[in-house]
Amino acid sequence: MIQQQSRWGHWKAFGLALAMAAVMFLPFVIMDGGCFFYYGDFNVQQIPFYRLAHEAVRSGDIFWSWTTDLGANFIGSYSFYLLFSPFFWLTLPFPVEAIPYLMAPLLALKFATAALTSCLYIRRFVKEEVTAVMGSLLYAFSGWMIYNVFFNHFLEVAAFFPLLLVALEELMVENRRGLFALAVALNAMVNYWFFIGEVVFVVLYFFVRCTSPQWKASFGGFCKVAFEAILGVGLAMAALLPSALAILGNPRTGTDKLLSGWSLWL
Repeated sequence: MIQQQSRWGHWKAFGLALAMAAVMFLPFVIMDGGCFFYYGDFNVQQIPFYRLAHEAVRSGDIFWSWTTDLGANFIGSYSFYLLFSPFFWLTLPFPVEAIPYLMAPLLALKFATAALTSCLYIRRFVKEEVTAVMGSLLYAFSGWMIYNVFFNHFLEVAAFFPLLLVALEELMVENRRGLFALAVALNAMVNYWFFIGEVVFVVLYFFVRCTSPQWKASFGGFCKVAFEAILGVGLAMAALLPSALAILGNPRTGTDKLLSGWSLWL
């Protein structure tokens, strides 16, 4: 169905979402004198974490943070929040004082990226470009996305998740190898915790899509998906291993407590 659409539909979705997000944030940016402040964790965690990580990366102190509690594994502590997010790395050319002024543009860019990636997925299943664009805007501006502006780092997850599905479709339908491994690595590095839920969804998605004649499912197809998934996780080990060590080294999140009560979140 992609052949019946222009090659630029996903960029239209990106541009529309970027403009809509700009309109949404602009009044608050004007009110806050060029910055974007929200409430609670956004002000006391998200912005300070960006500043701390920004200073640490630019100074080369990327293994241990002496300013986190009494000292902490820097990668393990901040990989959940921002460290491997491409959006965070866009801030590095700017001085740390610019961070509060960059939050709104970065948020708008996250909404636009979510629209772009979801459009790439939706357009595979619809005839009209406008349908794919509208679907992508509904995804990008869903209630989950709007609410989680409060938790700034949640938006990266939604922005890059559709790439898992796009890459899986490309692997099974077009036999394009390598993309799924890269999509797995990207999503695992962006946020290891949400990646667990993404894996569950993709496994269910795989077996449901196997019922489609378009996929021509076979044991060989399953093996190549499994191989690329393992390869993707291996590529993400630079982020996953320090994060796992940080979690397992915390008595509140050890293996005996990881799946019980509030320890699941702390």
